[in-house]
Amino acid sequence: MEAKLYAYRNKKRREAMVEAAKNTIKEALSWQRSSPATAAAALDVRLQDKDDLESIISEESIDLTPPPSPFCSRTMCFLYFMLWATLYIIAVQVQFGAVYFVISVLVFIYFNTRSGPKKKGEVSAYSVFNPDCQSIDGTLKAEQFEREIRYGAASVH
Repeated sequence: MEAKLYAYRNKKRREAMVEAAKNTIKEALSWQRSSPATAAAALDVRLQDKDDLESIISEESIDLTPPPSPFCSRTMCFLYFMLWATLYIIAVQVQFGAVYFVISVLVFIYFNTRSGPKKKGEVSAYSVFNPDCQSIDGTLKAEQFEREIRYGAASVH
């Protein structure tokens, strides 16, 4: 019985490793980021059989953490920075450096602001949109500001 269990676990481990390698190759070759729905569907497929998952987790040789995204790796960030710096040097040579810098800052701001809907249960930075006008931690409230103005900063605990 132990031999069958060992063979079964080895087979499942190999299948999991092959599947992880396939997913890594697909992510590396695709230029589009995977959507959360696709990632959730892939996770559901992997977690269907609890017994198999427990047997795989019990083996210390398998790391179930997802591989780092190729878009967030340090190498890719370094290459993007080098491309930007090269184009900036060219723009400076043709006396277009300030405009290139401003445009690149605007592009940076655009790509680093979230445009999607907020997650369920996530509080808004604007307290009027939250239930009971609940503010986030660290927000300066009008009452606290008034106490600090009247009685000094020592009045706030």
